[in-house]
Amino acid sequence: MTKGRLEAFSDGVFAVAITLLILDVHPEGGLSGWEMLSHDWHKILVYVLSFVIVGVYWVMHNRIMSFITAVNTTFLWINLFLLMIIVFIPYVAALLSASRADPGAIRIYGTTLIFANLGNMALFHYATRNRRLVSPSLPSGFSRFALLLGALPILIYGLAVALASWCPIISLIMFASVPVSYILSSPFREKRSRQVYETMRLQETHNDE
Repeated sequence: MTKGRLEAFSDGVFAVAITLLILDVHPEGGLSGWEMLSHDWHKILVYVLSFVIVGVYWVMHNRIMSFITAVNTTFLWINLFLLMIIVFIPYVAALLSASRADPGAIRIYGTTLIFANLGNMALFHYATRNRRLVSPSLPSGFSRFALLLGALPILIYGLAVALASWCPIISLIMFASVPVSYILSSPFREKRSRQVYETMRLQETHNDE
């Protein structure tokens, strides 16, 4: 399989997962428009939270693929594991909204997000360890930098899971803080990525000469 086919397939799976999220939000009969919104506000919040989280995973996946030059069978299987977790997010989101932030549902939701992050980290770690899948000019320091950034959300999600029984609201806020921090730090990530691209381009130009 080529890199292009893998990206097309993965984008399709992400699109399906992000679309499934809205299926849990549907109006009930006998209520006016504002009454429906006030009745289903928790479902809408979970939908927005989960939509942004899946969106961030999609952006992260595309960022990882930008460094990939080739794929092999093991890489495909790791990618499938990640996609399996992504498609599971609509289910745990529905579970979270139906239970109105029950601690058990929060723990399941958080654990799913932890596995999604582990899938992203495994994908990038395997690719950078197997130098045939990435540009030889990719700095090893950038690989460690990327894996460190991927590990931080796992710590936050893990703490949110641990605090679910004590204060579910804090757990939900911690879930939301991860995509928010990712979006706010995007300029820094873009700058770092541009530096890496420039280093790779200069190295490849030097090698051609």
